[in-house]
Amino acid sequence: MKSDKLIAVHNGALGDFLCAWPALLALARGMAAGESSTAGSGAAVPPERAEASQDDTPRLLFAGSAERLPWLAPLGYAPCPPAMRRALEELYGCGREGCGEDGAHNATEWPQPLAGATVAWFCLDRVAAAPHPRIVPLPCLTGGQDTDRQDATARESCHGQHVTNALRGYLERAAPASLPWPPRWDADWPAAWRRLFGGWEGAASRTVVLVPGAGHRAKQWPPRRFAAVADALARAGYNPLYVLGPAELERGLDRTALLPPDLKAAVITPADHDELAQLLRRARLIVGNDSGPLHLAALHGTPVLALFGPAPAAAWRPHGAVALASPLACAPCSATLRSLGCGGVDAALGAAPCMAGIEVDAVLEAIWDLLERSA
Repeated sequence: MKSDKLIAVHNGALGDFLCAWPALLALARGMAAGESSTAGSGAAVPPERAEASQDDTPRLLFAGSAERLPWLAPLGYAPCPPAMRRALEELYGCGREGCGEDGAHNATEWPQPLAGATVAWFCLDRVAAAPHPRIVPLPCLTGGQDTDRQDATARESCHGQHVTNALRGYLERAAPASLPWPPRWDADWPAAWRRLFGGWEGAASRTVVLVPGAGHRAKQWPPRRFAAVADALARAGYNPLYVLGPAELERGLDRTALLPPDLKAAVITPADHDELAQLLRRARLIVGNDSGPLHLAALHGTPVLALFGPAPAAAWRPHGAVALASPLACAPCSATLRSLGCGGVDAALGAAPCMAGIEVDAVLEAIWDLLERSA
């Protein structure tokens, strides 16, 4: 029976989701175009489509964090019903097969709650479920980027295309035949985001937001260097503002290192993504590690300076942001950060060596340039 519904599964972090948002928009636009075409033609609904549409479940569903839904509801996504969520959880398998491989020979019985549905499963390089004809893997890393080898060839493979462009290529080349409707990519998707969720409002602000956390500790710049940047900003007449998320609070990020006694800087932990977005949109500049808040700020059009160490800026740079990469020859070393060439965070440095290799003077030089350009 032909699929009548599409379930988009995305269980990644905030930054991963925001990089995938243009692909989710393309899937939604494809459905809308198909409905408009059918309505305009006056053609009868095919029998297999009518059979699949007997229930009242929306045709475009999202299975992932509920915090992401405000960015998807305007596109037509509805939350995946509980019965379908439970059926999706039953699909989780070994995940050893490479994302995008033909796994039809491993097909198992499709769960009844998912009848008439195709699953578009977003992933880094591999899906967490066993292959099935109804599962369309959407990998955001191209071949060779996901590597655990710590050698020159591995480092070279980290300089691939951006994950958003990788998803676009996969949607346009590999996925259409497996999806219920052809996706329609919006070439000006950043404008679509800002029409829906607002643009930058901080051109006249004196607030510079500092984001010292990250999803992986190896991506964090040493806290004391953030303190040096905050001090320089305050002396120049700007208002440094630290933004900490739940991960930093859970890990017990050293606030003493961020805030020496003689430094005047505020610390805020936004209650939700809406509060975070409002704060980022109204700031003059965002400076921080490769993390979700920087991706969100960049989508709204706020100037962003992103610091990169083990992860490749070519793949993960927030759209429109300025990336300052580690000068160390060993960086970047891993697109997924499953394993690192140096072993991770050095206790003496308080950071991974590649992040510690980024000097305060280099960061300040980039900050002054961005502040001048954003005046």
